[in-house]
Amino acid sequence: MPLRVGFSEFRKQMLERDLQAIEEVIPILGVEKVILTGDMAAGEYKPDTKIELIIVHDTEYSFGRRADFFSYHLPSSVDIDTLVYTPTEFDEMKEKLPALAKACREGREIFNNA
Repeated sequence: MPLRVGFSEFRKQMLERDLQAIEEVIPILGVEKVILTGDMAAGEYKPDTKIELIIVHDTEYSFGRRADFFSYHLPSSVDIDTLVYTPTEFDEMKEKLPALAKACREGREIFNNA
């Protein structure tokens, strides 16, 4: 099914609006760093583009539970994927995990409180 004319621009506006709202909330959530990755960081806006974030946050929650906090607190009308690392994990893994290393190289840092 063909996309309506202007859908890509509409999707881009939705994503950018939601990202701006997220950027306003991030400082009060106690995070150290946030990196935007994926299609948005590359400037590609497709129907399935979502907001993909790597978040560095000092937390006691297990890796699998950390994203729940941000899913609840980050305002968005579009899908958000978050990977949450503690500062120690991030420092240890940013060169060891190829996907994380790529995100650090190619992503867009949208917050840094370090």
